[in-house]
Amino acid sequence: MFHLSSVLGGEFLALEETEEKPCFQVGMYYADPVKLDASERTVEFSAELCQQRCQVVPECSHFTFWPDGGCLLTGEVSYVKAAPFKFSSTVTGPKFCPGAVQDAKDAISAAADAGKDGDVSGLQESVVNSGIQQAQSSWGAMDSAKENVANVATEVLPGVNGTSCSLYPACVDVGIKEGNCCPNDDKVSLGCCNGFPKVAEEVKIAAGSECEKFPACAKLNITGGCCPTPDGIQLGCCSEI
Repeated sequence: MFHLSSVLGGEFLALEETEEKPCFQVGMYYADPVKLDASERTVEFSAELCQQRCQVVPECSHFTFWPDGGCLLTGEVSYVKAAPFKFSSTVTGPKFCPGAVQDAKDAISAAADAGKDGDVSGLQESVVNSGIQQAQSSWGAMDSAKENVANVATEVLPGVNGTSCSLYPACVDVGIKEGNCCPNDDKVSLGCCNGFPKVAEEVKIAAGSECEKFPACAKLNITGGCCPTPDGIQLGCCSEI
């Protein structure tokens, strides 16, 4: 997790922060307004990444990270409120946790002092390597989260009777009696897993209502019942000669 970066002697300097976030609040959100006017809702993988987004937006003072991954940035005028029960896992936090800015100043000051003594290379290398390791860890976590989301999205659950074709009468009726059907080995759930298809109801046409008995309807190539229709509607062609 990086909260502040600087350039020292041409090298990238990153500030390391602990994983714990005592400044985050759970079950709260910022409102009135719920986001900065010039900002848009984004989807992030964690509250920490939502906080990082806030840190690069000058107008941002705090953020709200919603359970669906939504990240909203807010300014000084917004105030914190209790979230509804179904959003009780919502997380809020400030742009920087208390002490982070001072820690950054101390790190930069220490680096500057080391530079005056002509021994900055070792410090630079240590800080840069730490930053690389954190970046790799962060990207690894993001890739893992993406993979988990993809797995959930593509997962096919077994049917109500299990996966075996023989357990579904509709599958057996069409000759599929062995192996898996619901889903099959390719993770595809066959149509017979949903039961037999609905049989279309026979439309009963009352005697004397047939379309062909009315010239205007027959001329329009309308078949079935017209005068009236099975639904009791009298078509306009019924009264025409």
